[in-house]
Amino acid sequence: MFNFFAEIKKELKMPNLESNYQMVNINGNILYVEGHKGLLNLSEEMIMFKTKNKIISVSGKGLKLKILSSTTLSIMGEIESVEVN
Repeated sequence: MFNFFAEIKKELKMPNLESNYQMVNINGNILYVEGHKGLLNLSEEMIMFKTKNKIISVSGKGLKLKILSSTTLSIMGEIESVEVN
């Protein structure tokens, strides 16, 4: 399976860059995450999920889960905030 962040680390020759999750927010409309450990809340206004050590809350309008696999997820909609606790 293709791993976006692993490919970037390999291309930049940065294999020691370690984190238990990777996240990128594209223009406030798409949030792409690798390394999630499960959903906690799913609504059009808030999506919460956990990683190994954190809980991440995404707030906005019209939020939809576009991709969900065992470790990858993608959220689309009007993303207003992303909080990491």
